[in-house]
Parts: sequence; structure tokens; C-alpha cells
Amino acid sequence: MKKFTLRCVLCGAEIDGFGRWFKSDQRCPECGSDRADVVYRASAGQIRKLFRKPANGLPGMWRYFDILPVNDRDNIVTAGEGLVPIDRWGFLEDYARRRFKIRCRVYAHRQDDNYATGTFKDLSGSIVSSVLRENGIRHFVASSTGNTAVAYARYLTAAGISFYAFIPEKTSLMQAAEVGCFGQSVFRVKGDYTLTKEMAMGFARAHKMPLAGGNFDPMRIEAKKTMLLEWIRLMDEFPTVYIQALSGGTGPMAVAKGCRDLAPLGLCGSLPRFILSQSSRCAPMAEAWKEAKSKSFPEGWEKTYPIYQNPQTRIATLAAGFPKTYPVLAPLVRQSGGEILSFDEDATPLIARLVAFERSVRIGPAAAIGIGGFFEALKNKAIRNGDRIMINVGEGIRRAPDFMVDLFKEKGAVAAIDECRPIDKRRQRKAIWDELEDTIMAGVPKTGAAKAGARRR
Repeated sequence: MKKFTLRCVLCGAEIDGFGRWFKSDQRCPECGSDRADVVYRASAGQIRKLFRKPANGLPGMWRYFDILPVNDRDNIVTAGEGLVPIDRWGFLEDYARRRFKIRCRVYAHRQDDNYATGTFKDLSGSIVSSVLRENGIRHFVASSTGNTAVAYARYLTAAGISFYAFIPEKTSLMQAAEVGCFGQSVFRVKGDYTLTKEMAMGFARAHKMPLAGGNFDPMRIEAKKTMLLEWIRLMDEFPTVYIQALSGGTGPMAVAKGCRDLAPLGLCGSLPRFILSQSSRCAPMAEAWKEAKSKSFPEGWEKTYPIYQNPQTRIATLAAGFPKTYPVLAPLVRQSGGEILSFDEDATPLIARLVAFERSVRIGPAAAIGIGGFFEALKNKAIRNGDRIMINVGEGIRRAPDFMVDLFKEKGAVAAIDECRPIDKRRQRKAIWDELEDTIMAGVPKTGAAKAGARRR
């Protein structure tokens, strides 16, 4: 017997697996909705065993095979993704306590360590390619701002599936080259991401090929749900706050789905507060949220949002100016008691430099926007005493080599030894924090404890 089925989110119709889903053009055959949940037949006892040692012998996140949407192990396509570090970041805890008198615990779920491409997208790459292989799909189409296309190219090549990636023309040539180096097809579209998605849809329809289903894609949601499974397995406490950079919002939707599945079994806590951070140069959801909140969320508030045409952000992976998921995502954020905020894109090198100095971890610009959300949340009093905060570090620096150059403060070539000076690491640390304070916290009053701490440094 198949270990799972699909259930339409809107009408509740049961859909007999992904084979039927693909035959219905990735929609419910009863009502036409593109939203469906994967429902597993595993017993509570089977599910609880997944979090104990030893694992089932499968690599990476596939240790959770019984609650992942593939029936036959032979169809798994994996590079060992998903079992990445969850670090305790005491330097952020110290800052919250010193600057805001907030005592909290801060964890970082470091997706930068995924083997295949060093991003959060590796999870989806593995699940999607495995599901497609199991269902005999030979061609697949996706629109992407970069990271998803690279991950899909990597995994779909391993699965023997032809991939057609549509990316905006402004996307890094290196991203396009990474897709192409696997022998997959890349189409750089003369336009923004909205037009890119339209082109991908048109191509998929013309050639009768499956199309990556966007943020509501049940394959992607099941992949990113594995993040929550790792919290359960590795942590003694469940997060009360979840922070990530926001483009479309599959991550928080996946966490919510995981909570719905596992909270009744007593395996996880209640829904964490979602604090989602957008780049200041492409923040349609943050703008809509701020407006709705100022009006106390009037009836129909979730249906009103701006559309950014050709957003002028340098972070291509967050350049989603048409927030089609807002009507679903924003009520979920409100239900959780969370916030949608924006963070100054120009300050992302400061955030990345701080993390590299404090933790020897090199992050990309989208991850810096997510970590910047922690600082914005402190400013906006969205962090509480006793909070257990999980920050999704969604990408490593190798996804953004140009950003690495921004982090390096080039002082020019030297011609003589007397031009070279030793470095005092304590002063260097103070300089990094002072610059961050002056840039990010300008205008925010310091508490008495923070003032005293500043004098002691």
C-alpha cells in the first residue's frame, strides 16, 4: 500500500499520489486548486522511531523516509543534504541582553553546509527530483531567481531528467553558468521575475511538461518541513520564534504544516512566531503588513498589497516583487503572533562580516537579510524574555561570490613593510559592533545596561 496520499487544501478531495497530481496538471482533479497537503499513513509509533538512534540507514534528511513523499527507496536522489548544523549563537544572545535587556536563546539552522549547492534549496532539489523519478517524469520546467535553478539542475541531472530553467536577465551569469554546466537548458528572460514566471509557464504548457509549482508546491513544502524534524531530533526545546529572509514564504508554510502533523503526537510545541524579513529594496509584503497593522487589520486586509515592477535589489534570490502568496502567508504570520519586517539591504555586508568574525561562518546576502530580521525584531519589540529563537541561515557565501568581495575591505597594495600593521582583535571586534550599531540601531535609545556595557568595553 502506498504510504501517503494528497489531500486538496480547498475542497478536501483525496488524490491518489503524485502520479494522479501530475496527470491533472498539478491541480486537484475535483476543484482545480493548486494547493494540496501530503497525508501519511505511518502510525504514531513509526513516526516517533524516526527521531531515535540508530537511523534507518538512509543518508541526510532521508532518515525521515516514512514521512517523505517517495514510496520506493530506489528512487531517492540525494547528496546527503538536510543534516546540517544547528548552532547556538551566544553573541546575539549577549547583544540582546546588553542592548535591550532581553534574555533569549538564539539558534542558527545553518543551511550553508548543505553539500550540493550550499543553500536551503538543496532540500527541495532532492525531494522534487526523487518524486519526479518515481513518477516517470522525463522533463521539468522552473522559473527561478537563481538558487532554486542551480539546486534543481544539480539533482535533476543526477536523476536523468531534462531541466529547463527560466531566470531573469539580471540574474548573475555565474548562476546561469552553474545550471548550464550540468548540461541543462537556461533561458535568460529580458524582464523581471514576474515575466520570467509567465515565460516558464508558457513553455511548460506548449510542451506539456510539469512546471515547478511555486511556493504552494507540496513537494517543496514536504522538503522544507524536514527543517522542523531536525529541531525535534537535535534540540531539547522547541523554538518559540522562527526567523528567515522572505521571498515567497515556503519555509514558514512548511513549518506550519509540520506543526499540524506532529503537534498532536506531542513531538513539537505550538506554532512559533514567524518573524520574516525582506530586503528594503524589495519589500512588498513588509509594506503591506505595515499598512494593515496600522489600520488594525481591517476586513480583507490580506488581499491588499503592492506589486514592485523590476525591483532594484542586488539580492536576486529575494527579488520577488509580485507577492502572490501574501493572502495566505500574512494571515499565517498573524495567527502565529509574528511580524513581517524589512531590513536595510545596504547593511547586509555588515551582518555577514559580523557573523564571519564571531562564528567563522560565511553567509550570503539573503541569509544576512534573515539575520538582520533579528535586529529589526529587537528594535520593534518583537522578541520577548525567554524566547527560543531559530534563525534559518538559508545560504552560504559560495552562492554569491560578488557579495564576498563586498565583505573584503581592500586597503590597496603595499610597497613596503612599514605600511603593514598588526591587528588588535579586540579593537577589531569593537569596530565591527560599533559600525553595526551606528548603521542599524541609529535613533534607537540605549537602555541603562547597554550604556554601562558600552563604557566597559
